[in-house]
Amino acid sequence: MANNELDQVEKRMQNFENYFENFTLQNKSSDLSQDLERTIVAINATDSARFQLTKKIGQLNSVIEQINDNKLPFSLQQQRFLPEYVNRKLEDFNKLQQDRDRLALAYNENTFAFRQKEKEVSLAKETIFKQLTELKSDWLKTLAELRQSKENLEKGFATMPDKNTQYSKNQRFYKLYEEFYLSMMQSKAQFEIAQAGNVPDFKILSPASLPIVPISPKKLLILGIGLVASFVVNFFFLGISYLLNNKITSAQEVEKSIHVPLLGVIPTSHRKSNSLFHVVDNPKSMVSESFRSLRTNLDFFTIGGHKKIITVTSTISGEGKSFLATNLGGVLSMSKKKVLLIDLDMRKQKNESSMLALDPSKGISTTLIKKTTWAECIQSTGLENLDFLPAGPHPPNPSELLLNGEFTNLLEELKEAYDFIVIDTPPVGLVTDGIMAMKRADLSIYVLRANYSKKEFVNTLNRISSIHKLTNLAVVLNALPTTGKTYGYGYYEDKPKRKGWRDLVKI
Repeated sequence: MANNELDQVEKRMQNFENYFENFTLQNKSSDLSQDLERTIVAINATDSARFQLTKKIGQLNSVIEQINDNKLPFSLQQQRFLPEYVNRKLEDFNKLQQDRDRLALAYNENTFAFRQKEKEVSLAKETIFKQLTELKSDWLKTLAELRQSKENLEKGFATMPDKNTQYSKNQRFYKLYEEFYLSMMQSKAQFEIAQAGNVPDFKILSPASLPIVPISPKKLLILGIGLVASFVVNFFFLGISYLLNNKITSAQEVEKSIHVPLLGVIPTSHRKSNSLFHVVDNPKSMVSESFRSLRTNLDFFTIGGHKKIITVTSTISGEGKSFLATNLGGVLSMSKKKVLLIDLDMRKQKNESSMLALDPSKGISTTLIKKTTWAECIQSTGLENLDFLPAGPHPPNPSELLLNGEFTNLLEELKEAYDFIVIDTPPVGLVTDGIMAMKRADLSIYVLRANYSKKEFVNTLNRISSIHKLTNLAVVLNALPTTGKTYGYGYYEDKPKRKGWRDLVKI
C-alpha cells in the first residue's frame, strides 16, 4: 500500500518536473521577471536598428539615383555608410570617368582608345549598380527580419505575466509533494530496517548493463585514418606528377620565364579542317579570332613605315610554326595587304608546302643559285592577295645559300612587291638556318606549343635572344587548351564534338 502511494506521488512530481523543463526550454529561462526586462531592451534595440537601417536605405537610394542620372563623380567621403568594397568600386569608377574625360580632351570620340575607355566606364557602372542593388535587397530583407523580430517580441511580452503566475503556482504544489514524498521515504526506510533486524554490509545500486557501442574496433577511428591516408596518397601522387611534368602548360608560365614579349595565344581548335587556312574555313572560331588579335598586335612592332618581314620559327618540329605562318599570312591578306608566304626550310619537305606548291622543282633554293627568278617561282594559294614561294629542291648547302648576299638582295626585291613577307624557317633548336633569316626580319615570332614544348625550350629562346641580340623577337603560345566553349560576346564560337568513353576515362 505504501509503495503504491509512493509511486503515485512520484508520478505527480515527475509531471511537475516535465512542466518546469518544458517551460525553461520554451521560454529560454526560468526567471520571467528578468525576461520582461530583457524583452523591453530587445524591443528598443530593434527599433533603433530599424531606424538606422531605414536611414541607410534612403541614403543608398540617393546614391543609386546619382548613378542612374550620371551625376558622378561625387565625393566618396559622404558614403561612409556603404561597405568598404563598394566604396572601392565607386572610387575606381570615379577614376575611370576622370580618365575618360581626359581622353576626350585629347582624342576624338570615335578613336579606339576613347571607345575602349567608354566601354570600361559602362562596364564599371553596371557592376556598381548591380552591387548597390544587391546591397539594397539585403538591407530590405534585414529590415523585414527586424520588423518580424519586433512583432515576435511584442507577442511574447503580452503572454509573460500569465505564464509567470502559472509557473509560481506549480512551484508551490511541487514543494508540497516533495516534502510529502521525502516523509514517506523516511518512514519506509525505518520500517524496512526494523523488519530486517540488521543492515547488510553491501547493497546493489544497479544491475550491470551491456554497452551498445563496441569498445573495439572503433569504426569512426578507422574511417578517419582511411580518409587521411587517401588525402596523403592523392597529394603524394599529385606532387610526383607535378615534379615529373616538364611541359609548358599555361601562358602565365611562359610570361614568367621569357625575356621577350608574349605576342599572343592560339587556342586548341575543336574543328577539323582539310584546308591549311583555318582562318578561311572557320572565320568565327576562337582560333581565327586569335589570329586577328595577332594581326592587331603586329602594329605595335611597326618600325617606321618600313615593309614588314616576319619570320616564324620554333625549337623543334611539331610545335605548329608552319600552321601559324600559313594562317598568319592568310589573315594578313584579308586586310587587303599583299602578302608573300616563303617556305625557307630547304632541308625537309613539309605537308603544308606539298599542299601549296604546284611545282616543287623550283623555289627559293633555285632562286638563290640564280637558276630561276623569284617571279618564276611564285605560286598561287587560291586566296586573294596571298602568294607562296616554296623551298624548292633540297640543296646540299642550305646554310651557305643563306649566308651569301643573294638572300639579302632577294628580300629587298620582295619588299618592293609585297606589304608583308612571312617566312616559315627551320627549327632553330636543330639548325642555324632560321637564325640567319631572323637577323634580317622586322619581327621574329618564336612558337611554343602548350603541353608539347618542354620548359627548357624557354631557356633556348632566351639564350638565342641574348647571344644574337635579337631585339625584335616575340613569342606565340600555340594549342593552349580552352576551358570554355564560347569566346567574346557570343559572336565567335568553338563547339567541340561530344567526348567518347575513352575521353571520359582520361578525365
